[in-house]
Amino acid sequence: MGRSLLLLIGAIGLFLLSLQLETEAGAEGGKVPTLAELAGSYTYAGDRSKDESAIKAKSDTATADMGRMVLKRARSRLASSTRIAESLVITQKDGTVSLQSDDYVVAVPENGSSASVQTPLGEIADASFDTKTATLQQTVAKTGGKKTNTFQFDENGRLVMQVRVTNPKLAGPVAFSVRYARKAEAH
Repeated sequence: MGRSLLLLIGAIGLFLLSLQLETEAGAEGGKVPTLAELAGSYTYAGDRSKDESAIKAKSDTATADMGRMVLKRARSRLASSTRIAESLVITQKDGTVSLQSDDYVVAVPENGSSASVQTPLGEIADASFDTKTATLQQTVAKTGGKKTNTFQFDENGRLVMQVRVTNPKLAGPVAFSVRYARKAEAH
C-alpha cells in the first residue's frame, strides 16, 4: 500500500507540474514575449469571416438569457468590445506602454500602474499593462465589466491576442483569440 500511495502522489505531482508548465507557456503554447519583442506594428492575419462568426456565437450565448429590453444594447456593447482590429501598434517609450488598435489608443505606465482611459464607447475606465506575470496582459476595466487582452507569439512567430470580456450580467465570459502578423519594416 505504501508503494501505491507513493506512485499516486508522484503521478499527481507530475500532473500538477504539467498544468503549471502549460499555464506558463500560455494557453496556445506559444512564446511569451518581452515588451521589447512585442513592440511593433501588426496586421490581422486570420480568417475574418470565421473569427467574427465564432465571436458572435460566443456573444450570443453569453447574452441569451437577457431580457428583450437590454439584449440589443448588451449585444451592441459586446460587438464594440470584441471587434477585430485590422491593425495593432504596440510601443514602449519613456515608461509608457501604448496599444493602438486601429484608431483607439490605450497608453498606460509600464510599471503596471493603472491609468484612466476613455473607451471607444466614450466611458472612463481603468487600464493597465501587466508585465510581471507569465504573460503580457492589458486590462481595461470599469464598474461591472472587464476586458483582458493577453499577448504571446505562436510557433510561427505570429502575435496571438487572447481576448476575454467579462461582466456579471453576462451568462459567462466571451473569450477568443486572433492572430496578427508583424508588418514588414520599411527600409
